[in-house]
Amino acid sequence: MTKAVVPEMEKRGGGSVVIISSITAYIPVHGLGPYAVTKTALLGLTKNLAMDLAPRNIRVNCLAPGIIKTELSRMLWADKAIDKTLKESLLIKR
Repeated sequence: MTKAVVPEMEKRGGGSVVIISSITAYIPVHGLGPYAVTKTALLGLTKNLAMDLAPRNIRVNCLAPGIIKTELSRMLWADKAIDKTLKESLLIKR
């Protein structure tokens, strides 16, 4: 997607790319190894794109949200003990 939009951003004089990763890129979660690897890779991609696109006035940032209640994350938030442990590891505690 970035390859497709960068030429258009250059025509406009710059732009911004936002990549969505996950908290699992920073905090490993048992049973989610392959998912965490892909989210960690997005952090590396963000850093490289930011370096490569900065001279073209294109900013690249990455968001890494915490747990969002979806079917994929059900194993984390449906179990109250796991949910409590995860919340305790966060500075905001929620």
